[in-house]
Amino acid sequence: MGKIQNLRRHLGMTLYGKPLTRRPRFGIYGGQFDPIHYGHLLCAQWTRWTEKLDKVLFVTCGESPNDKPDALPANDRHDMVVAATANNPFFEASRSDIRQQGTSYMVNTVQGVIDEYGDDIDLFVMISAEYLNPDHKYFLPKWIGAEQLFAIKNLSFLVFPREGITVEQIEVWSKLIPQVKIKPLFAPSPPLSSTMIRQWVAQGRSIWYSTTWDVQQIIAKKGHYMKPGQQPYRPEAPALADVKRVGIYPGQFDPIGYGDLLCGEWARQELNLDRVAFVTSANPPNNRTIRDTAEDRHDMVVAATAGNPYFDAWRTDVDSGKVSYTLQTVQEARRRFGKDVELFVIVSSAYLDPKHPFTLTKWMGAEELFKQCKFIAMPNGWNEIEQAKKWAARVPNADIQVVYAPSIPVSSGDIRTLIGAGNPTLYCTPGDVQQLINKKGLYGSASPKKKRK
Repeated sequence: MGKIQNLRRHLGMTLYGKPLTRRPRFGIYGGQFDPIHYGHLLCAQWTRWTEKLDKVLFVTCGESPNDKPDALPANDRHDMVVAATANNPFFEASRSDIRQQGTSYMVNTVQGVIDEYGDDIDLFVMISAEYLNPDHKYFLPKWIGAEQLFAIKNLSFLVFPREGITVEQIEVWSKLIPQVKIKPLFAPSPPLSSTMIRQWVAQGRSIWYSTTWDVQQIIAKKGHYMKPGQQPYRPEAPALADVKRVGIYPGQFDPIGYGDLLCGEWARQELNLDRVAFVTSANPPNNRTIRDTAEDRHDMVVAATAGNPYFDAWRTDVDSGKVSYTLQTVQEARRRFGKDVELFVIVSSAYLDPKHPFTLTKWMGAEELFKQCKFIAMPNGWNEIEQAKKWAARVPNADIQVVYAPSIPVSSGDIRTLIGAGNPTLYCTPGDVQQLINKKGLYGSASPKKKRK
């Protein structure tokens, strides 16, 4: 493919409605993408915001130099990248590596981008932190063609933390490679991985909320990652009359995000729940300032959960007009489903901490609550699992199961901050929720609603 003529005008008019007066800024995100998921998309989106990139090129690796013989063919992987990035005008699925054939090396990737777009661009190669570790097998200076790569003008590396590596550690490692520009940055990299998704598919599990719906449809349609004879995952939610196990997920949901949804879906599958009821806390005892926004928050919960046959949106607390207490919600669930249905309340493991101001044992009617339901406690990270189990064991008369969900580390507060700054919330919350936020003017500086604290 030849170079695009008048790139500054073409790119500027396409993205901003006026020609660029500076060099375009391109992020290069190379990867196996087997499959692409919200971790990749969220990191790229966050990096684009913070570094003011005009384009992020998702370059699907042809043949990986990292010894991955079981990977899907490049064209199949690239199709999923195309589907995942199609609705983002700042993202582009690039076949640069695939066209070159053979083993994919970053020096060739970058040169392929220059061949396509010209050299009047600033290039930012996006990599994760482990490649700066001098003890890593694929330490950056050991990459094939590293000297030629480092010599390319207007090239920098953007490095985001991963697997416990801090920004401070990245800064220390960067000093070991002075011949190249390296900038550490924060991106909320979820504890998701392509390996996890492949395993879930092979196990017959749902992969909802881990990657885009279009990618999920391609996986099901083409049978990617499935065992011989295996059928694609299909939801088979029982009728309400046949429900035996119900999860209750109370929260402020201000707004609800993919992290909340993935936790609910994970709890459902791990505990074999027939339903998960997302209960909007209208007037929570730990945050009375948001009681006036209950209807808006509940509408977003309805929109986010509508497509999942196992999920329900309950307005029990919204309609009660009282302070939102979990005991009351559980009692309502008991009235709805009867005495023989098992009830599980999904909570953050932080509420098991005896030092927490709203520790579980201090909840209103705690003793009665422990008799009427069980608890699913979810830690925020792998490193918190053992501590959560110790706390759970110390709560008298409570049946608590600690379950870790590889969730998305973007909080409701993060989403509100993004909206307030004028940034989109792609990959943070479902599209229907985004539409409600825009339609109602929520969280932005022009919002007619009361600002959240």
